[in-house]
Amino acid sequence: MAEGPGLRLRWRRRGRRLMFLSVRTLLRAVGFARADAVGRILGDLQFRFGGRARRRMQAEMAQALGRLANDPTVPPMLREAYRVNTGAVFEIMAMLDRRQDEAALLARCEVEGLEHLRAAMASGRGAILLAAHMGNAALLTIRLAGAGWPVSVVYRESRMMSAEFFREGLERYGIQGIAANAGLRAYGQMLSALKQGRIVFIMLDQGVKEAKDGLMHRFLGKDMPMPAGPAQLARASRSPVLPVLTTSADPLWRFAVQPPLALGKASLQADVAALVDATERMVLRHPQLWSWQQRRWRKFPAAAR
Repeated sequence: MAEGPGLRLRWRRRGRRLMFLSVRTLLRAVGFARADAVGRILGDLQFRFGGRARRRMQAEMAQALGRLANDPTVPPMLREAYRVNTGAVFEIMAMLDRRQDEAALLARCEVEGLEHLRAAMASGRGAILLAAHMGNAALLTIRLAGAGWPVSVVYRESRMMSAEFFREGLERYGIQGIAANAGLRAYGQMLSALKQGRIVFIMLDQGVKEAKDGLMHRFLGKDMPMPAGPAQLARASRSPVLPVLTTSADPLWRFAVQPPLALGKASLQADVAALVDATERMVLRHPQLWSWQQRRWRKFPAAAR
């Protein structure tokens, strides 16, 4: 009897769930201090044995960077992206699974540009930090919360992970977690957080699953439906939006808070485009730090030049 797509999907989800449980067990054995090193090793193996999918990614990465498909500088950058972001995922899982020593966490990252955040917060309308999937940005939120800033992190729940894994993990560090999967309820929580003068940490670089749920924009060489929520949130709250750039992964994670973007003077479509462009610029400045292998970007075909 041939198995249908529903059965295959269930088996894939079970496989991802088993992978999550296996990685969590491994991380509990090696500890946070070794999580990045172990993740980098596995990321390197993923790259080496990526086969056809990796070769396609290299060609699409080259196109996004405006280079030839066979440019010899692209494979090393993609390999580093695999290593950096697998290491970051392992660190984040270790941090959220069990509360870690805060001094050890803070020793892993440095932050520049906090003067921009202080100036933005002086408006009394909170602030939106716009980041990308570039390494362990969760460390930045823990540093901000540890310094007394009220922080809310918008995340997307994954079926492979335990229920409430992210929310409970963030709460261990005094951070409010907002599950984007909740739709309008999540939007209301974000708006409420900003009205309370909180920092809302958000990303949009994975797009949305369905075209009907977003606005089409060209992002890193692909036409993708991008979420309008962050731009609508900024317009409704009149809160400043500050991009957060990841500048280094080794020996420390380094982040730079940028000055606020100019939004709200045109249409919602124009504001979404501004946020997408700002995110793309962050990735293009340090392409070896972005998670090119993430499924949401990878599944879309490269756009015609």
